[in-house]
Amino acid sequence: MRHNRVLRLLCLAALILLLAGCARRSETQAVILITPAPTEPAPSTAPANPSGSGILVLEGESLNVGYVATQGSSLHPLRTESRDLCSLDRLVFESVIDLDEKREPVAQLCGRWEFVAEDKAWYFYLRDGIVFHDGSPLTAYDVVASYEDILINSETSPYYARVRYLSDMQVVDNLTVRVLPGPFGYMKRDSLNAQYPKGTGPYWYTSFNNWGLMVLERNPLWWRRQSDIARVVCKRYNEVSDAMQAFTTGEIDMIATRSTSAALSRQLSDRTTMDFTTLTWECLVPDLNGSILSDKTVREALMYAIDRTSLASTVYLGMVQESEVPVIPGSWLYETQCARYNYSPEHALQLLYDAGWLDSNGDGVLDRVKDGLWEDLAFELITYDEPTTSSRSKAAQLIADQLARIGVRVTVNSTTRSKVLKAFNGEDDFGLALVGYNLSTLPDLSYLLSSGGNGNCSRYESEKMDDLLKRARSAASADELSALLSDIQLLVVDDLPVMGLFFRTGTLVSRVNLGGLSGIREDFTLRGIEYLSLD
Repeated sequence: MRHNRVLRLLCLAALILLLAGCARRSETQAVILITPAPTEPAPSTAPANPSGSGILVLEGESLNVGYVATQGSSLHPLRTESRDLCSLDRLVFESVIDLDEKREPVAQLCGRWEFVAEDKAWYFYLRDGIVFHDGSPLTAYDVVASYEDILINSETSPYYARVRYLSDMQVVDNLTVRVLPGPFGYMKRDSLNAQYPKGTGPYWYTSFNNWGLMVLERNPLWWRRQSDIARVVCKRYNEVSDAMQAFTTGEIDMIATRSTSAALSRQLSDRTTMDFTTLTWECLVPDLNGSILSDKTVREALMYAIDRTSLASTVYLGMVQESEVPVIPGSWLYETQCARYNYSPEHALQLLYDAGWLDSNGDGVLDRVKDGLWEDLAFELITYDEPTTSSRSKAAQLIADQLARIGVRVTVNSTTRSKVLKAFNGEDDFGLALVGYNLSTLPDLSYLLSSGGNGNCSRYESEKMDDLLKRARSAASADELSALLSDIQLLVVDDLPVMGLFFRTGTLVSRVNLGGLSGIREDFTLRGIEYLSLD
């Protein structure tokens, strides 16, 4: 029932997906291979079976999963820096709370939770009977130990940033955790520093060699229905291009990637695909201290003049989802009324004409006289490219071409990320910047929108926005949080401190049937593979 789902509060969202998403994101992709079950063990130095009976030899089919990471990357779920290894770890470790297909919190290792007002604390009640891979029971002590491990290792943990939302976590009894608002998949406390940490998930580690070949075997002690796939064999690739080549030549049968090079695969009849939305939000950041883009009417006109549908199809090859706000469309907190700036160059021109912009000298660029000074409607658009793609540079040039049609002269400067950051810090001038923000799974937009926020690169200041963000961080119910996030999004499209374009997407491409998979996401591209049918 609705009143029993109040975990959807910001401070407790820090408990969601501790082992499911990496804050330090590398540009890596997951690659999945499917082959018959091996007739002999994979070459590796294998540990003893967690139950103490030696290496498991299971009957059934194998799912071979490729991942991209540097050699020697840690597979430790609380310390790995590889996005692909984070996703693989989700097959071994589980969280107290998970996210459903609408990104709403749902129970996983806990059976229920409640907020005790007089105590000003949340209580999580773990399911009884869940055991780790060695057969020992999951307890509240393991949950707290995982939390404390993150605190101890601080910045070396990809989840350390989430800890700031909590002030304390305590054991109440063997199956109850008390959380004081202010992060979690959980590991057995005496295996936190082991080479093969123990979790509660559908698979456990059985081998891992120096080349990154890792074998996961089906966990017969799992508290849910046993997996149909007996083992997952994980093979490491150095580069995305290596993985893509392997898929092209038929060496592998499945690949999860954010690379636009996979976009054409979705059009071929011999394969199936499934898209997933990432947390990378592409947007335009205006310099609100500038003389032109500080005018909200100009920003509104630009939004109407940019053809995002054309951008999506020609530059990003359809691997984006349009969004004018930093909340994923279709998620439970998304406000549908924020889809406001439909492409209309005519309306853009009318806004500018009404604001006094005219082409008075016939040079094709709008101009005006302000405070006795003549100025053209012209500015510099800066951007930077990721190491493996030039999509932002191409997008910036197409945006410049579209704005030229309404009399706006845009000079594109494709530079480096460090130089863009210098401009944001006030060391260089800029008019507009095309950038990508890697957002958090937590519904706290203070970083991006609050006065003085580290990600507030437009130097936006709004007492109303600051108040909404503060109230959202202390919301007392799911309905209150949802209402406040709605107001925040509506204020974003009203004030345009950032001008949203898209969320980047990835795609799972396969030569086998993906039927049965659902709700895959960037931090868990392998969600549900344990029940994938290979027939």
